[in-house]
Amino acid sequence: MIRLLAIDLDGTLFNSKQQISPADRRAIVLAQQSGITPLVVTGRGRRGVEMGLDRLGMDLPHICSAGALIRQTRGGPALSSRTFQRMDEFRYVLDFVREHDLGLVADAPGTHLWFGPDALFENLDPLTAESALQARTFDPERDFDQPLHKATLVAHPRLLAIAEPLISRHCPSLHHTVAGERYIDVTAHGVDKGSGLAIYAEKMGYALDEIAAIGDQMIDIPMLRLAGLSAAMGNARAEVKAAADLVAPSNDEDGVAWFIEQILRR
Repeated sequence: MIRLLAIDLDGTLFNSKQQISPADRRAIVLAQQSGITPLVVTGRGRRGVEMGLDRLGMDLPHICSAGALIRQTRGGPALSSRTFQRMDEFRYVLDFVREHDLGLVADAPGTHLWFGPDALFENLDPLTAESALQARTFDPERDFDQPLHKATLVAHPRLLAIAEPLISRHCPSLHHTVAGERYIDVTAHGVDKGSGLAIYAEKMGYALDEIAAIGDQMIDIPMLRLAGLSAAMGNARAEVKAAADLVAPSNDEDGVAWFIEQILRR
């Protein structure tokens, strides 16, 4: 019996206009009424997940910063907070960002940081752009040594394709994941959505076969593989669909509502 439902935001609960459909919201309420706890699991940082909860109009438990930060309520204390401070390796990432005029969004405990040329704002999705506009400018001399939950490289896909193998080579103690066509998330070793979901389940008393999960990106694969029942969105990459038990309709076709319906029918 499913008791916990892990839901990704971008490309899953958010449609292509970064809105949440009335059908998906009604389905989440129905899941709650049926005894299932909805859990938002996103690569976005604390500020981004709060914006997402605002759009949903609900205060739900959430795992954000790609698994690094877990909270039961908006603004509540952290159930788990995992940071990295291997700045000898992360300095390589920052140097690459500076050399190629990329963007860097960093989530630190209690603050949100942005570094990059203004022109990058034109290519950001609206929610990331809004979050970056509210962030404090990342000053390498001032902010370099503080622990971070997550850092996200923002760039054209061509440059990210170059950056990804370089990060693998020069940052062996950090974990990184392609989180979208313009983003690479960097976290502490062992931090991803799957490990975050496992921590939440253990703390709150859920067995793995009581968990369902739905997502669309490579970053979602660890949690899809962990869950007892999983679905990839119809708009997901082929690798994500291969990792899931079911393939739902796309995020423009109320795929989350469809998955909840399948769960409640079981």
